[in-house]
Amino acid sequence: MGIVKKTVSLPQSLYREVERIESSKNFSKVVQRALKEYLEKRKREKILSFAGSLRDWEVEDGREFVEKLREEEIEAERERESSWDT
Repeated sequence: MGIVKKTVSLPQSLYREVERIESSKNFSKVVQRALKEYLEKRKREKILSFAGSLRDWEVEDGREFVEKLREEEIEAERERESSWDT
């Protein structure tokens, strides 16, 4: 797995609070865990939002549904990655 180094700006108070309560003192791990949790939450929200739009997809079986979800996730990932370059 590759490593991406990015510079981020955040309020000093937020950083200091993480320092106070996080015992590992490894800020990169804290950020990784936070981003993973964020992405999991967003994926769950996206899946739940599909509940109302399934009729629009006209899927015939579970496999087709999963393929559509994967297509949506790939497109969302591309959009996220394109915003990283700015």
